Amino acid sequence: MENEYKAMDIAKYFINELHPEPLKLQKLLYFAQGFSYAFYDKALFNDDFEAWVHGPVIPSIYHEYKNYEYNPIDLNYNLKDFNKDVIDLLEYVKRNYAKYDGKYLEEITHKEEPWLLSRTGLDPDERSDKTIPKSNIASYFTSYVLQPDDEEWD
Repeated sequence: MENEYKAMDIAKYFINELHPEPLKLQKLLYFAQGFSYAFYDKALFNDDFEAWVHGPVIPSIYHEYKNYEYNPIDLNYNLKDFNKDVIDLLEYVKRNYAKYDGKYLEEITHKEEPWLLSRTGLDPDERSDKTIPKSNIASYFTSYVLQPDDEEWD
């Protein structure tokens, strides 16, 4: 799965399915990347997230859709063919996170280690282009999913 897709491929899927506003789109991409590590032990795409004031952001996706501001991205794309694992992953993210608005998803990411660690030493409203290391995303989401007290893992 790694390097097979770009963040824009995944963004187009969420846009077609949900027509999210840009903030929500960024957070859905973040959760998709995180759960890809947790479920498949691989990055879904190679693009990096940066620890911006409003949570994890992929700059190229931001610049593509920033003019929508807080409005739904009302586009429809021809999509890449996704394999079953990717569809399952994206449907999981959609089912569990798409019901929330972008600000609530932002609040979730502000409590999570990958973003917090990348913002160490910064004021809450201080701009930053610090990359959130993929290894931090991977370890956080893997530990989140693989809780030792889960019956499934006994």
